[in-house]
Amino acid sequence: MTDRRRFLSQLGAGGLALGSTVFGGFQPLLAHRSHVTLTRLLSNAQTGRWELIHAIHYHDAATALRRLAPGSGLVPTTPDGQARLMFEIEQHIRWSGANGVIQPVAVGAELAGDSVLFYQECFPATPETRVQIESRFLHREFSDQVNHFNIEINDPPRLLRLNATNPSAEFIA
Repeated sequence: MTDRRRFLSQLGAGGLALGSTVFGGFQPLLAHRSHVTLTRLLSNAQTGRWELIHAIHYHDAATALRRLAPGSGLVPTTPDGQARLMFEIEQHIRWSGANGVIQPVAVGAELAGDSVLFYQECFPATPETRVQIESRFLHREFSDQVNHFNIEINDPPRLLRLNATNPSAEFIA
């Protein structure tokens, strides 16, 4: 083998090794690695109601549906899949205030980018009262699940971080 052929052969083998190391090494970095939801609590001045928007990464929503209803074929883009996830939201996120339970009502759902958004609304708590949130949403499905609640009814907004070891928090309405 000539020196030029040997050089090109080694360069090709080295390039292949480097390419598999570099690109193979980036795969975990490009993958969706955490299980996080974001709930935004907003006040609608026109209706006088609170609006809640729950954002769930599409992959997490699809995986959760497979774990919640094995073999059912539910997916986050269908009404049945969205209804099943909304049921989980209603069952595992509890809101309460000075006058008792705050019961959000489902309004709808949609796919937005790489997330599925779920919408709810409810009557607000009395101003200046403590509101308790307890969230165990998707904690059975994902051991590392974190649920963020961005409370945007106050200025400045407040972000609450809930997980399996710390599933509840409160804020002032």
